[in-house]
Amino acid sequence: MKLLWGFGVIQWVAISLAVAQYKVEGYVKDGITGAGLSGATVTLHELSRHVVTDTLGRFELDGLRRASYHVHISYMGYASDTKMLRVAAGQHVDYVLFPTAIELNEIVVESNHYKTGAKEHTLAIEILDAGFLRNNRKNTFVNSLEDLPGINAINTGVGIAKPVIRGLSFNRIIVNDNGIKQEGQQWGADHGLEIDMFEPGRVEVIKGPVSLLYGSEGLGGVINIFPRALPSDSTLQGSFQSVYKTNNHLAAFSAMAEKAAGNKVFRVRVSSQDFGDYRVTTDRFRYNSYELPIYRNRLKNTAGNERNVLVMTGVKKNWGYSTVTLSNFHQKAGMFAGAIGIPRAYQLTPDGSTRNIELPYQQINHFKAVSNTSLLLGKNWAELDIGYQHNNRNERSNPHAHGKNPGGTLAHGLQLQTLSLNARYFQHPGTQHSRISGIQVEMQKNRQNGFEYLLPDFQRLAAGVFAYEEVSWANRWTGSAGIRADYGLLRIAESQEALYGSETEIARYFVRNPEIQRNFFNVSGGMGLSYYPSQAFNAKLNFGSSFRMPAPSELAMNGVHHGTFRHELGNAGLSSERGYQLDLNFSVQKKYLSVVVSPFAAYYDQYIYLAPTSRFSSSLDPDAFPEGGQIFQYSQHNAVYAGGEIAVDYHPVQALHIKSAFECVFNQNLDTGLPLPFTPPPAVFGEISYEMPFGNSFFRKPRAGVNLKVVAAQNRTDRNERATGGYSLLGASLGTTVGGPKWEADLFITAHNLGNTAYMNHLSRYRLLNLPEQGRNFSINLIVPFATM
Repeated sequence: MKLLWGFGVIQWVAISLAVAQYKVEGYVKDGITGAGLSGATVTLHELSRHVVTDTLGRFELDGLRRASYHVHISYMGYASDTKMLRVAAGQHVDYVLFPTAIELNEIVVESNHYKTGAKEHTLAIEILDAGFLRNNRKNTFVNSLEDLPGINAINTGVGIAKPVIRGLSFNRIIVNDNGIKQEGQQWGADHGLEIDMFEPGRVEVIKGPVSLLYGSEGLGGVINIFPRALPSDSTLQGSFQSVYKTNNHLAAFSAMAEKAAGNKVFRVRVSSQDFGDYRVTTDRFRYNSYELPIYRNRLKNTAGNERNVLVMTGVKKNWGYSTVTLSNFHQKAGMFAGAIGIPRAYQLTPDGSTRNIELPYQQINHFKAVSNTSLLLGKNWAELDIGYQHNNRNERSNPHAHGKNPGGTLAHGLQLQTLSLNARYFQHPGTQHSRISGIQVEMQKNRQNGFEYLLPDFQRLAAGVFAYEEVSWANRWTGSAGIRADYGLLRIAESQEALYGSETEIARYFVRNPEIQRNFFNVSGGMGLSYYPSQAFNAKLNFGSSFRMPAPSELAMNGVHHGTFRHELGNAGLSSERGYQLDLNFSVQKKYLSVVVSPFAAYYDQYIYLAPTSRFSSSLDPDAFPEGGQIFQYSQHNAVYAGGEIAVDYHPVQALHIKSAFECVFNQNLDTGLPLPFTPPPAVFGEISYEMPFGNSFFRKPRAGVNLKVVAAQNRTDRNERATGGYSLLGASLGTTVGGPKWEADLFITAHNLGNTAYMNHLSRYRLLNLPEQGRNFSINLIVPFATM
């Protein structure tokens, strides 16, 4: 309540300082014919406000205060644009758009703090709108991004996935949701991303060095998740979405409603999904020289469910806007019996149900409260994001044979609380000159319990300040440069584990890790250049020096991680890792053709990773047993990464869409001479879609498509990491808009792995058990928008 009261004071001050208001009017025109474009959208970013042009292409924005605004202009069939608007008095402005057959996404780039256009911005940003997310919806939000070049996912079954960008993952990738960094237990390969797959309204993916703007864990890139734009219509509107998948009989729905009442806005969403054990393409698998059965091709105990709810409310006025969003993500997912410990045949026999969830399973509840404010201060703008997150993760299983405990099934209980603050101040000394300064603070507290030990209690503080400048000149060059300083403090508590002589009597205590207190300070910087001599060509160059402080798990972990079949051991002497990264981007945009080439190279000093040792778990844990496995300890070595992506988008005619993408990552541990683990293999993705020239008043815009993904074998592996063979996956889609005079809905069907191919995903945790991925799967999607007075 104190937080909300504080924002009320800010709003009252802003209103009390109100000054004269102005009106801006103008036209949106075709860049070739000069004719006005009817139905074009003109959006003021800072006010989250938009208008639509009339039949002559005219628009009007009134009630504006003296300030600099960023205007986004978009129109179907035309390349979108972004301009700066300086409001000093009533004025007339015209905007020009050029036609294109390429389906460029709307350029409303929130990650680009200056809101300049795609060519002017020095970072290459992939923008995914709500339509892309709907049409590419897969098992999780992360899996929906996998067909983008350079993006992969580490999977555990079908309901748990974490993002990989250019081979980097875990604590090297930042996921921002609604302006706040998503904080769960990112260190775990078997820990997914707590995001409702129905909620994102737009996603921006930045591949490459972005630590300067987003923090020390942005070495590999950033995924920014944004909700729908704030409602501006007093009509109650929303949508109902449902999904059914044949492979594991997933049934999901999501209902959303929103409305604007004067200056006030609200939105609510409720989502739910249930799924059963999923089918694979084999009836047996081989692990540790044993051949084990898979009954009826279903992986036992891989069922699960999700329940999510979100509520947003706020105000928007001519000084900006302020919103508060509350959300809760809840997931319960079974784990295949062999995912914890070594699988045995008796654990795999059918239990009579494909939808029940038995031990072992994990249960996650992620609560999040976020406040977002955009505020006009004089002629400049300030943005403030404040968030609180409580991640409660419980992993439950039967006690293992090597240990005794006083009872219960809680193996790991991890509770992580995070308080975040991001503040940014935007200045515009000139129409071609922008400046941003900011501060980021994050405080964390983690508590653990359960009969297994892995991660200790800890407290963490991370704070950073940065300054960034962007300058354009000669209508063809834009340069940017910035500097950042970060401080980190870690306090890790000493942990002692009780060893039981009987079911209830403690024989003695075993020290898992000593008390650790570490301080870190680093300075990083970056610069970029964009060259755009014409509408058709753009070249970008970015060079950055970034760093990452060690995570608590890397410093103090000490226990058998049954999900990865090994004993994982931290290293209290780890130092910060530093990266030096070069990122290039070349794009050609013609009316019917788009080609983007993005090579990159990076050198990492003191790169942190899990390295195998010659010891086994019993040498550290007096209560261990042979299944504890080999000890893997966090170590540091110098490493290099290189590779790139190529994306081609071709529209020979308006109805036919052909696209293809290629990705490749190469890395090397410079000290061992071996590749780094969990490196995605090279892959090619191609898709052809066609909008059929027929339809009627009920079936509108029928469309069909076919796609193929070819993945190469991955033979460049780290020590004790298995190679995987190559494979090809065929997919298809069929969709249409259906409806009557007063309603309409989107209905589309997608198919994955049409050939029911048996393959091993190199980034799947279940491949360690020689388990293939999900077999043939059809997905039926229905989206019904609604509006009532």
